[in-house]
Amino acid sequence: MRGDLRRRVANYLAQHTTLTLATVGPDGLPQAAPLFYASDVHLNLIFLSSPDSRHSRNLARNPAAAAAIYDEVWEWQAIRGVQLEGQVERLEGEERQMALALYRAKYPFIAALAPQVEGSVLYRLRPRWLRYIDNSVAFGWREEVELGAP
Repeated sequence: MRGDLRRRVANYLAQHTTLTLATVGPDGLPQAAPLFYASDVHLNLIFLSSPDSRHSRNLARNPAAAAAIYDEVWEWQAIRGVQLEGQVERLEGEERQMALALYRAKYPFIAALAPQVEGSVLYRLRPRWLRYIDNSVAFGWREEVELGAP
């Protein structure tokens, strides 16, 4: 990925808090859920969830997912965002602790939710494809990149 695109996407991800995660339900149909996330230097997205949530159950069956992060706007010229597709993995042990440190740095309030966090699953979405959208450049302007297998 070009350095300038990586920098723009990393900055965008750092400035936003909520993604819409799309997973595949047991019937093969898409399901979506809003979640807080943090990102790492590889543009992976880290999120917490209850192991009993619908999307966690979906991910246990099929780790393929897509996500969108975007600004809520009223004019088409202001549409900006990131879309990505990839594989989600459940983090354990040292990987969980390192990823949780990123999440805690972005969301200090979770310190008060220690029991809930301890009972949650920490996931990492590794993008294999990514699109950056910015309609302030032009209607439908986007840059896409294939990142390959996670």
